Amino acid sequence: MSKEVTPIEDLVKTAIKEAIAKRLGAEGPLTTPVEAVMPEVVEDKVSTKIDKKKIEPGPNQKWASKIFPKIIFGTRDFPVTVFAPEDWDERIMEFIPEVDPTYVLNKEHVIHILKSWEAKEKVLIYGPTGAGKSSIVEQLCAYVNRPFLRVNCSGDMDSSMIFGQQIAKDGGTHWIDGSVTEAVKYGAVFAWDEWDVTPPEITMGLQWLLEKNGKLFLKEKPGTSKEKFIVPHKDFLLVGIGNTQGQGDDTGMHSGTNVQNTATVDRFDTAIRIGYMEEAVETKMILGKFKDMDSDQVKGVVKFGNLIRQSYTTGQLGLTLSPRAILSICSKIANGYTLAEATDLVYINKLVESHQKVAKELFRKIYGSKV
Repeated sequence: MSKEVTPIEDLVKTAIKEAIAKRLGAEGPLTTPVEAVMPEVVEDKVSTKIDKKKIEPGPNQKWASKIFPKIIFGTRDFPVTVFAPEDWDERIMEFIPEVDPTYVLNKEHVIHILKSWEAKEKVLIYGPTGAGKSSIVEQLCAYVNRPFLRVNCSGDMDSSMIFGQQIAKDGGTHWIDGSVTEAVKYGAVFAWDEWDVTPPEITMGLQWLLEKNGKLFLKEKPGTSKEKFIVPHKDFLLVGIGNTQGQGDDTGMHSGTNVQNTATVDRFDTAIRIGYMEEAVETKMILGKFKDMDSDQVKGVVKFGNLIRQSYTTGQLGLTLSPRAILSICSKIANGYTLAEATDLVYINKLVESHQKVAKELFRKIYGSKV
């Protein structure tokens, strides 16, 4: 006989009753409804206005509003460290990205990521395919002149890819640093892309580094413990980027993602979900890259993309249409293809036959014609 499972809502209410009863010194179970004894939530009246006299930018800092003049920060303005290219070791200077003037930044993402960087926090960014998770990190690095080292992980990767390896050279053996080791040594932003498909045993090798004031220990490197031990550069930063929060994928949309150790997930100081852009923002971004395209046509493509995404989320389609794919459609149109041909080549041909019919029907809803 199966045991009856208590609904989680009842468990929460019971726990609240017991806690309140203990606090009030009551005997026995509390009979008053939980809602009647819950403390009233008082709105925080404390002003969040910034006193710029008290928070003056440091010698190498600028107000965020000066770095991103198109974003209105208002009272949420804050100092951001900005580097010069020559501040960096020549071995990683070349990894400073270039600013893309057509890239549309989200204010909330800018605030959360840059404030976390100023606090030397480890950041986890997750969300759907093609939502701009990696590109926003790259663009923020470009604006503040931070080197950007990105590694795309896979389930069959070897630890030498990120930590380093011993190689034979000139009649002897030499240690070659991996990407995370270089970032740690020279102070780059390490973009740990597709972090949730990384084999957990490799992820565990980063546990110490993920801690506050953590260090990197290269256990495979020959030599003494002192030679294997690396204290991170003062400007080193780590950003985990993936489709999930590291707790597996129960949707079936992201094959290959692993359930990461909870101790690893817990070490990230900030977690940010980046979803798809609003239609108006995505349209603005595309028009910035394809200035000769008709705005109504771009709006239609974006609307079609959002219908596809909704159908993907509900399981009607097995593949989403990301902003990356929409840019590919627009690129083909700019190269002489019709909208129908471009959509066919970029997206519809990738679907199984039954799903192609769904996508074509969505296309007809917008354009009233067959693909």
